[in-house]
Amino acid sequence: MGIEESVSSHYGAGNVLQLLLGIVAASGGNPDSFSPANLRGADQLHIGGPAATTRVATRAGIRAGSRVLELGSGMGGVSRHLASDFGASVHGIDLTPEFVQTARTITERTGLSGQVTFSQGSILALPFEDDSFDAALMVHVGMNIQDKDTAFAEAARVLRPGSVFAVYDVMLVGGDLETYPLPWAATPDTSFPQPPLAYSDALAQAGFLVDHEAKPLAEGIEFLERAAASGRPAGVDAAAFSNLLAAFRAGVLAPVEIYAHLP
Repeated sequence: MGIEESVSSHYGAGNVLQLLLGIVAASGGNPDSFSPANLRGADQLHIGGPAATTRVATRAGIRAGSRVLELGSGMGGVSRHLASDFGASVHGIDLTPEFVQTARTITERTGLSGQVTFSQGSILALPFEDDSFDAALMVHVGMNIQDKDTAFAEAARVLRPGSVFAVYDVMLVGGDLETYPLPWAATPDTSFPQPPLAYSDALAQAGFLVDHEAKPLAEGIEFLERAAASGRPAGVDAAAFSNLLAAFRAGVLAPVEIYAHLP
């Protein structure tokens, strides 16, 4: 089994849609027709949740009318957030068929199908024409990507000149990563966190100019601690969650934002 097949298998739990619809019902919503807010951020499994999505999208300059590509769109929570809160038109692409089908179903039931679409595929070979998008986001995806050079070159290809590419990943910031499982990988075989400099170098090689970098580690630790106190996110393995928090506290891993643009 190749890396991409292993990554897809890791995320394909088989009950993601049922978990999300259960959260909607528990919040008093109608599972057949509801607001994205009824999901309480459960469809955005990254550090900081919806608040971080708002921060990243704002810094990336996403606005009404922007045509945005989300690389590794998962359950579609970020894409729907960009549509509902920013007025953007968004296309998400993800490896995992279950995630793509879940994203489509939730998007239809939240009334956002006119603004948000999804496809199943690899971000290493994007099925889009050159110069197709105004902006791109990649949120907590790069930890599963060994060939970041190709991923970023593909992003550059489908973005128009002047477009912003925002990357928000868990990155290696000190020491060696030795303890597994982690939320994105059960073993090191499909885990490829790298330092921010490696990302910046790969972005530059793809033709991007890096504009800004931020490392909200304290906020990340606080977010994970709150989540641990209230019950970890649905579907996230207890050991993986605990290991991630320990790596943040030890300064081995951190959430990092990098913003770059095409000249």
